[in-house]
Amino acid sequence: MSRFHSIRWTLTSAFLLVVLATIGLLGLYLSEWTDRYYVSALRSSLDRESRLVGGLSAPLVSSGARSVDPLAMNAGRDLGRRVTIIRRDGVVLGDSQHDITSMDLHLNRPEVRGALTSGSGWSIRYSKTLRTRMLYVATRITSGGQPVGVARVSESLAEVDQARRRIHQAFFAAGLIAFILAGIAGAQIAGRIAGPIQDIGAVAGRLAKGQLEQRVQVRPGGRDEIDQLGATLNTMAEELRRTIDELAAEKSKFQAILERTDDGLMVVDGQARVQMTNPAAAGLLATQARQIQGKTVIESTLSHDLAEMVDRVLRTQIPAALEIQLAGAEQPYVKAYVAPLDAPRGGAVVVLHDLTAAKRMDSVRRDFVANVSHELRTPLASIKAMAETILLRAQEDPGVAAEFAKKVVEEAERLTALSDDLLDLARIEAGRRPIRSERFALAEVGERVASEFGPKAQDKRIELRMEMPGDLEIDADRDAVYQIFANLVDNAVKYTPAGGQVTVSASEENGQVAVQVADTGVGIPKSDLPRIFERFYRADKARSRQSGGTGLGLSIVKHLVEAHGGTVSVESAPNRGSTFTFTLPRA
Repeated sequence: MSRFHSIRWTLTSAFLLVVLATIGLLGLYLSEWTDRYYVSALRSSLDRESRLVGGLSAPLVSSGARSVDPLAMNAGRDLGRRVTIIRRDGVVLGDSQHDITSMDLHLNRPEVRGALTSGSGWSIRYSKTLRTRMLYVATRITSGGQPVGVARVSESLAEVDQARRRIHQAFFAAGLIAFILAGIAGAQIAGRIAGPIQDIGAVAGRLAKGQLEQRVQVRPGGRDEIDQLGATLNTMAEELRRTIDELAAEKSKFQAILERTDDGLMVVDGQARVQMTNPAAAGLLATQARQIQGKTVIESTLSHDLAEMVDRVLRTQIPAALEIQLAGAEQPYVKAYVAPLDAPRGGAVVVLHDLTAAKRMDSVRRDFVANVSHELRTPLASIKAMAETILLRAQEDPGVAAEFAKKVVEEAERLTALSDDLLDLARIEAGRRPIRSERFALAEVGERVASEFGPKAQDKRIELRMEMPGDLEIDADRDAVYQIFANLVDNAVKYTPAGGQVTVSASEENGQVAVQVADTGVGIPKSDLPRIFERFYRADKARSRQSGGTGLGLSIVKHLVEAHGGTVSVESAPNRGSTFTFTLPRA
């Protein structure tokens, strides 16, 4: 703030102006009063003297005698004034200080005209000859009741002017002294007033910047208005800090709720523009909160159904709910609930409850039921058909009966394997299959798998290679690890044509053991890779059934690996083989 706009400067300058104005007006008044007083007194004296001169010179002026000028000179010497006797027509008949022959007519002088008109007249004029102001007083001279001339007496006002100058000088000196004293006193008084106010202003400024611990220093026992203002400001600051702390705590709670809730929340204004979103809503919309700030609902969600529902709620002020599918890569299903806000500018709150997982689980459940039904129907239909064949032809052709009885046993074994896998998967998912960890060499499980699936691989002329270091140990459930290996190697041998190769390798990575089961088989299409670990999902359903698979092996692998805290993934391409990679905890 500029110095000249401060309270201190304003109070001091106002105090000085009042003092200077008072002294100035008083000086002017005294100067004018002195001038009027002296002029009035001098005019009264000159009026008497002009009447005396007029009475003495009346006989001479009326007779036209030439002794008027000596009379004027004698009267001027005796009175100490300038005496002038003027004839009625303005001709100067006598003057105590000038030669009358060189003087012009005086008929137009104000005092002369006033005397001829009303009997007396006066005026003040500046005399170029004497270089000072002059007071002229004139009295009419009469003879026989008729005006014959004018007697004028004049006196310099130099003494009056000098008195006025002395008054001006005195008041100037007094004004200067008063100005200095007033400046000092005004500064002291203004400082006592402005200082605390400036302190209060500084504290208020810091409070406005958020420094809520600042307080005004109040004088002990102070009871004036400034002390009361400071105390009030301190009380307000304390209340403000308490209120802000409460609001901050409530905001933190509210923010925590918004950030940690699973439901998406959006707040829109009366024009359906997004004002606030939480992370869950941004995740459902596959965007960031700041990117949709200020945009309309249709621009933010690309959902006409949701935009129409928000517009309807804003218009009718009636809550509404709707299940919709949002746009985006994942196209999540949500149940949207829109309720109007009781706010000065209107608006609404949009709650988005994610139904994607529930929809997916429902779809998985329906697929599971359909797949189980389908998987059971096929072997049961085969068993029924073969049993009927045995009943019809057992007596006629015992060889056919034996062949079909063998197939019945195979289908029954297939049903047994399917039920066993279903029970294993159910126990794993329900957490009823405990993981009994122990320390052992991974190569031991590899040797067991090689001995079991080696003959099968040789029958198909497939090379089964085990490339696992003998000293690589893990901390895991031995039976579960064997089941993981068995499922992956069994699938690799099944889907690898004759002359191919299946390689099982292991290495240590980031404190874990990474195992790879690679084959040179038929591969898996890219579109099937995301679902390959789902229950009963087959990339080639006809070939899977011919190979005797249940469709549950990879799902069991995934659950067992995750039960050990590991991950499983696959890389594959049609006719280029597949590589399954899973991790286990390093011992």
